Amino acid sequence: MRCLAVILAAGLLVAGCGGSAQSQTTSTPRVKLKLALPDDASTTFQDRVEISGTVSPADASVQVAGEDAEVSGGEFAAEVSLEPGGNVIDVSASSPGRRPATDAVRVERDIRVKIPTLVGLEVDQAKSELGKVGLKSEEEQGGSWLDRVIPGTEYVCAADPGEGQLVQPNSTVTLLTQRQC
Repeated sequence: MRCLAVILAAGLLVAGCGGSAQSQTTSTPRVKLKLALPDDASTTFQDRVEISGTVSPADASVQVAGEDAEVSGGEFAAEVSLEPGGNVIDVSASSPGRRPATDAVRVERDIRVKIPTLVGLEVDQAKSELGKVGLKSEEEQGGSWLDRVIPGTEYVCAADPGEGQLVQPNSTVTLLTQRQC
């Protein structure tokens, strides 16, 4: 028996074979997939994120970002590496005799660095703290001309950008230094 398939301009497929392929597809139950973590459109400073959720039937197989996820009792979890910036992580679930389910979660990896507490530190200590987080320093001496001539310990009196602000890696922080703040 020959089947007739016609593709219409609207993008519909009409098949004639004595049985309806469309009714078979819609009567087949779909795998149920629900994402729990992370929230869609969330932001993290970490380079990895855990994707977790539930799936039904409990023995369905789940793939997260193209890799098999561990499924136990209908719950799944997988850890995914993130690229800097926006990431879209695809999740799919399948089970024999059921239609597969798919979903995706968007996660933003923010690679900016937070300026540490620098005010009140000795200059060398402040420069060391900046180096630990991948930032550079530039010193701007304050005080009188005597402070620059007579030896003594200099302290950070202000920083630009200031404590807690987020900057790109390798940014330069200006330290206003003098003997007494």
